[in-house]
Amino acid sequence: MAGLGAAALLLTISCSQEDVGAPCNHGQVEPPESKLVTFPALACDDLLCVYADEEEAPSGSCSDNLDCDESNEGKFECVKPDPNESSGICKLRVDYVLERSMCSKKCSSDADCRDGGPTQQVVVEDTTCERGFKCARIQTLGKFCCEKLCVCEDDLGVTSDIDAKCAAGTQEGCCDQEVPSDACGRP
Repeated sequence: MAGLGAAALLLTISCSQEDVGAPCNHGQVEPPESKLVTFPALACDDLLCVYADEEEAPSGSCSDNLDCDESNEGKFECVKPDPNESSGICKLRVDYVLERSMCSKKCSSDADCRDGGPTQQVVVEDTTCERGFKCARIQTLGKFCCEKLCVCEDDLGVTSDIDAKCAAGTQEGCCDQEVPSDACGRP
């Protein structure tokens, strides 16, 4: 019986279970303008929390949320600096950012962002990501500049320009620094 318990413990220890796709928080009150990578995100195994949607709020003034959110997704809201004002500006909703922020990890290929059978669980079961995860570069500034991360394909825009510039070592903000990102010059 003790041998069976030890075998179960060994199997549990050897099963790689990550939390890609689990909800996470960036610890900010103000939502970002667009893409955001937070490190360290203590709620995530690899300490990475990613918000990858790059759609920006409509510009110009607004009178209500309908002016900002034409698709009715609940992504943007009309924010009035003073409640007595008749117009405001469109901003990303904090709740939407929280719904779409997910734990991530560094990767080198799309396979790193998918489950590899019962012993290689990478993605959490209850993720809100519908189309799966891809290994993509989304940051052009900061610590994870040009780094490949697991990103929900639902939120992923076109990244081929970033990929090409990072691989060539020409991405502004990453590769032109005094100490360029380690990811510059890597395909």
